Amino acid sequence: MSDERDKLIAEVVEKALQGEMDAINNIEDRVTRSKAKAALAKAKRAQTADSSPQIEASITGESTAPNTLSDNPNQKVGERISEKFPDSRDGEVADTHIQLKPDQWNEIAAWLKTEEDLLFDSLQCITGIDLGENVLEARYNLHSMKHRNAIEIRIAVSRDIAQIPSIEQVWRIGDWFERETYDMYGIRFTGHRDLRRILLPEDWEGWPLRKDYEVQETYHGIMVPKVKEGWE
Repeated sequence: MSDERDKLIAEVVEKALQGEMDAINNIEDRVTRSKAKAALAKAKRAQTADSSPQIEASITGESTAPNTLSDNPNQKVGERISEKFPDSRDGEVADTHIQLKPDQWNEIAAWLKTEEDLLFDSLQCITGIDLGENVLEARYNLHSMKHRNAIEIRIAVSRDIAQIPSIEQVWRIGDWFERETYDMYGIRFTGHRDLRRILLPEDWEGWPLRKDYEVQETYHGIMVPKVKEGWE
């Protein structure tokens, strides 16, 4: 039993040093959990004594990989995208975001995730927005866990043809993000394997966060209140 516990402690301490504290916190046995925390503290003290950049990074969570995009990631990645995917950008490079046309988005997304000096492996959010004048937009916030860079991709489409290629098979969390954006704005993510509403029932009428949305009078014979009196 002692050998098994020592092995477990060694495994969870290794994971905790890589940032996965849940590995220790989820240990049910209180004694084992306490021993694991003590072992972790000892391991961190040992690492602190070592001055190598790799050891310091494992404690602080900072990457030792060169950050070549630190000055302005949006501008630099935007330029890289233009070189790799000609005619894919929509407008000039901005400091705050990268504006793309929808056509090559799936290929660009896969490239952003896997290109070694980019590695945007974390899709943190997809946000929809109604810009008015018949234009809808999806905004994607991407982060590289290795290089510690963040960028924002924006893709604008017409209400009349509100379609953007799906990236749910590139970043799996994109599944629910795309479904929510579809549910609220009616943007259809082509290629999504299960695109359906996620907050509202499938037979709800309209897209609630569009500027021209009007709440339906009834739903299955039930009056839909316009004022939320008594809902609190």
